[in-house]
Amino acid sequence: MPSFSVIMKHTGGSCPLLKVETARKLVELLEKREEAAKKLGVDVLNAWSPSMEHQMFWIVEAPSQKAVEEYFTEIGFTLWNKLEIQKVEAIK
Repeated sequence: MPSFSVIMKHTGGSCPLLKVETARKLVELLEKREEAAKKLGVDVLNAWSPSMEHQMFWIVEAPSQKAVEEYFTEIGFTLWNKLEIQKVEAIK
């Protein structure tokens, strides 16, 4: 299955954790991660976020870039992040 890197960034002012209502919405959407991943055939291999930064770096496997886009939309990350999705290959 193809691998994709997903780099997400948002500004400090648009951080979902700044407002209680937005943070609650994030928690609700994140609870759908496993269901969305299974439905779309997405396997999250790893995810990182630098301390004190408004960025996230994910590596996922998915049948297509469209599936990756749909996954991050369903779990709400497109609401406040700019996403950069690229197909990647392991360096051997």
